[in-house]
Amino acid sequence: MDSTKKIFITIAMIVFLIPHYAPAGEIISIATDHFPPYSYEENGTAKGIQIELAKVIFDKMNVRLEVPVLPWERAILMAESRKIDGLFGVRKTEERMRWLIFPEEPTFEVSTVIFKRKDDPFVYAGINSLQNKTIGVIGGYTYGDQFDKSNIFKRAKVANLKQNFLKLLAGRIDLVVSYQDVGDYILKDINLQNRIVACSVPVHKTPFYIAFARKPGHGKLSREFSRILKELKRSDQCPETMSKIGIPPHMIQCE
Repeated sequence: MDSTKKIFITIAMIVFLIPHYAPAGEIISIATDHFPPYSYEENGTAKGIQIELAKVIFDKMNVRLEVPVLPWERAILMAESRKIDGLFGVRKTEERMRWLIFPEEPTFEVSTVIFKRKDDPFVYAGINSLQNKTIGVIGGYTYGDQFDKSNIFKRAKVANLKQNFLKLLAGRIDLVVSYQDVGDYILKDINLQNRIVACSVPVHKTPFYIAFARKPGHGKLSREFSRILKELKRSDQCPETMSKIGIPPHMIQCE
């Protein structure tokens, strides 16, 4: 092989290894709320399994991530007005697709469940079993189309899940709806895991995304994020990476 051909092959290999989206020093701000174990703030620093996974992807893109932890409704308004670059932990809906760009690849799948007091004989058996109940919800969250559109029960809206669980124990509401991993984490954190339990049948299962505000360049950013996430899920390093981050197998299936 002559030297010219060797140089050409070397350059081609270097180009192939450079990430397709690599704006040097790019900083993006993707907001979340207090949503453990997916995301939360500890000593002024944003942590959580979805944030750690995002850092792995963005590092490969040469993009620096900033994560403001905000009340969810405020985070939504800021993304909608393009004051931030995106949102963590977003369920895809037609309405949200008007002002957010969703990657093709979701970060993981989550289950929405009904929580009840342990001594309550209630059994969740579909939306109709919620007839005339008062259910604690979080403002700005969605829980699947059936739940979101139903008018057979009352919604009691608060700012965080801990408030809902305390209201449930006090008898001020009948039930609480929540993403199961988040509910389990909060109950353990406030030592109520033996007094409040999740119903076994899920209300809904849905993929969760990191979605980007509709700003110039974010379509390309979204496509590159999706490409690298897919590659990670299909790589031999996937099980070790997910284990290190703390993402359980039921949330991400390595291929």
